[in-house]
Amino acid sequence: MGEQGPNSSLERERILTACRELIIKWVQVNFSAYFDTLDDRLFSLADKADNNDDQNRYFQIRGDLQHGKSIVQQAYLQQIYKAFDNYQANQATSSDYSNNLGKLTEPAPEDELNLSLIDNNELEEKLAIGSMSRKASALHSEMLYALNQRLAALRGGQKLTDQGNPIAPAVFGEAMKQSIDSISMDNRSKLLIYKIFESAFISKINKLYELVNHHFESHGVLPHLSYHIQKNASAQIAEQLPEELQEQTSAASMANQVNLIDAIRLLQQQLQPQAPQPRAQASPPVSQIIAGIQQLQQNAGALLKALESPQAVATSNPASLKQQAEQAVKKSDEVDAHIIEIVGLLFEYMLNDQQLPDSIKALLSYLHTPFLKIAVIDKDFFDHPEHPARQLLNSLVAAGERWVEPSGKHKNDVFQQIKNVVQRLLNEFDNDVRLFSELAFEFNQYLRQHSRRIRLAEKRAMQAAQGENKLKEIRLKVDAYLKKKSSELQLPPSIHTLLFEPWANFLSFNLLRFGSRSEQWREAALAVDDILWLSQPHGADDWHARKRAQELRKTLLPLLQSGFETVGYDSNQGKRLLEALMQRQQDTSTAATPVTTPVSANIDDVDIASQSREAAEGDKVIMMLRKTQPGTWFEFNADSKTPQRAKLAWANTDTLHFMFVNRMGQQVSAKTGQELASDIRAGKTRILQTLEGKPFFEKAMERVLEQLRQREQNNPD
Repeated sequence: MGEQGPNSSLERERILTACRELIIKWVQVNFSAYFDTLDDRLFSLADKADNNDDQNRYFQIRGDLQHGKSIVQQAYLQQIYKAFDNYQANQATSSDYSNNLGKLTEPAPEDELNLSLIDNNELEEKLAIGSMSRKASALHSEMLYALNQRLAALRGGQKLTDQGNPIAPAVFGEAMKQSIDSISMDNRSKLLIYKIFESAFISKINKLYELVNHHFESHGVLPHLSYHIQKNASAQIAEQLPEELQEQTSAASMANQVNLIDAIRLLQQQLQPQAPQPRAQASPPVSQIIAGIQQLQQNAGALLKALESPQAVATSNPASLKQQAEQAVKKSDEVDAHIIEIVGLLFEYMLNDQQLPDSIKALLSYLHTPFLKIAVIDKDFFDHPEHPARQLLNSLVAAGERWVEPSGKHKNDVFQQIKNVVQRLLNEFDNDVRLFSELAFEFNQYLRQHSRRIRLAEKRAMQAAQGENKLKEIRLKVDAYLKKKSSELQLPPSIHTLLFEPWANFLSFNLLRFGSRSEQWREAALAVDDILWLSQPHGADDWHARKRAQELRKTLLPLLQSGFETVGYDSNQGKRLLEALMQRQQDTSTAATPVTTPVSANIDDVDIASQSREAAEGDKVIMMLRKTQPGTWFEFNADSKTPQRAKLAWANTDTLHFMFVNRMGQQVSAKTGQELASDIRAGKTRILQTLEGKPFFEKAMERVLEQLRQREQNNPD
């Protein structure tokens, strides 16, 4: 047997057969144990249920699973056998929901109109399976890398990825979905089963990976394999960031953060050189100090847990916990006082961030103690911008700025997700930095999916606004067209109403649906000339005029009546307008006034953009609005106690129409340029500062450096 592994196909086949038996045995034991855990958890949930409905639901799920246990277990094993068969046949072993979350949440453009047909239950299931699979793949990336290399070697050396691995996390997750489909169960119950499956089964698959890798090593399959992982944990965390936050991990930002901390440390040293102060008694070691403030962290967790609403969190004040933690750390000579200062200044900057809602400021303030701890015990915290604790706080702040409503009025689970992260850190952080990696990965993954849903909602709102605006553009063009046609004519009120109300609507309808070169538009436009001709005086002896009037009574009136019906104009009012038109023709048939002809006009030559430019000329506010980019945040009702923030999602600078969405991507307002300009002048609306793409730590350290430089200038000596 060589260095690279078994040489004969028969030998490789024996190793794979033994491997399959090893896997099936492990799955049988652990899937059965999972079912026992599931049964116990459901019983416990039923026992602790707050109401009879929930209790009955848990008992119902439990009963259904007990009744269908053998069917589910058999179906599960069949999926594992199938995955192994697919591996040997060089086929995909899973559908890979984890790497196709974008396709699951963002339908193709041609499917936009059929969004209501999407099976939301199926989508939720696939998102749950994909999420647990992706998380497990990241946590066990080294062992999976080794398995992929060894399984590839046993299959002839052809490259193998997780999607072809018969025991990749996705295989187990998707097998769970397939097997649970064999019994009738509602979607809510399935999601609960998946959640327990993740904690009771998926959490243990590293043991299987160790077992199989050891099996391969003992049989000489790449026994000296080194783990060459292309992406470390920090890179995997960054990969999960939504598009809006990708700039936070740019190389330029990372380099700037390194330079910033170096400059801050240098200034701190110049302003306040470290000089240990004499103490009456020995300074306690860092380990003792950290153990002491662990209780403060737990106290903060208990305090936060009691605060259920964003409003309750916003009015809480964890400042005393911060002071106690800083005082405790200062007792040790082993702790650099500059570290304490920097952490304090970072959180001070956060509290002064105008873009951050008060509820998020207060919520994240509870993290001062755990971040002070990690800055003390982990020297990499300030030196490495990609540190998982820094990545986590960057994401929490960015999520609060972008997706949490300051007023707290809108139902939004982003706040609750942030609160869950903060609560877990306060409850579970016991000096193990890996907790930050786990939370950062999970939270970024959540944000990625959340932002996709927001973008899709914004896209729908924008498409609706574009459709409405298209109709407004058409109506403006038609209005300008009619004004030009009648600009040299004196129209009585009834004829003006006929032209600019029902017939203008009919013209708009034909222009929008059929276009300016259609027969429908041509016929409706010719009717305008006929209406204007009938409204003008003609000589009593004009035989041709009398003949044309008689013909128009037969052709024009039915056309007008049909147009009124098409646009849903009131029949009685329409009848009065037609009678007024005919009466006008009779009244002018004996007039001796020279006939004035309508002005020639072409609808394609009407430029409504030039009209809006002329209207905005000299208006600085409107000119500013024309240059405002989508994505800019506005604050409406700025002069009231209940201001509302909204994002400019779409603008038509030709017609000066603007559409705004809330943080959920839903349309909340549509305004004209004149309306916006008027509100801005009156102080009712203001344009907010554009959100920077920089991560929180970069912005905060820039501010810290600025403060230290100001201090240096104020104290030159």
